[in-house]
Amino acid sequence: MKKILTFGFIGIFNLGIVSCSCSQNMFDSTKASSEKIMSTLNNTSWVLKRLDSQNRDFIPTEEQKELVLSFSDNTYGTSDGCNGQGGEFNVKDNEISFDKGMSTMRYCGDEMKHLIYSVPLGKIKSIKVKKDQLQLFDENNAVVATYIKKK
Repeated sequence: MKKILTFGFIGIFNLGIVSCSCSQNMFDSTKASSEKIMSTLNNTSWVLKRLDSQNRDFIPTEEQKELVLSFSDNTYGTSDGCNGQGGEFNVKDNEISFDKGMSTMRYCGDEMKHLIYSVPLGKIKSIKVKKDQLQLFDENNAVVATYIKKK
């Protein structure tokens, strides 16, 4: 009987540890404050997975391994595969705004067309962060782009 109770206690203890560690990876921005979302985004990088607005998956090539959206100290930086841009971002009541600061203006001719994944950050109105996925939404609450957290 003592062995059964001991094994039962160990099993329940292990389940508690597993469920606690899993819940720490379950951040959901729809239930978080603006400050928590900002701190969650701060010092993170996200790799483009899909341009939902164009029904287009990001396909890495030799020339372009990944497209990254990075956040640091209320600023962001990203690239479309040809030009980079950055600026400040703000989160309030799960609504986000990307203020354009700097941008490169490299000529991207027709030969680069297949490499350009333009995410219209100026039209993004809200975000959803859940686990290791970041989704950007427009004013109609349609998913514009999906990113996965860079390891």
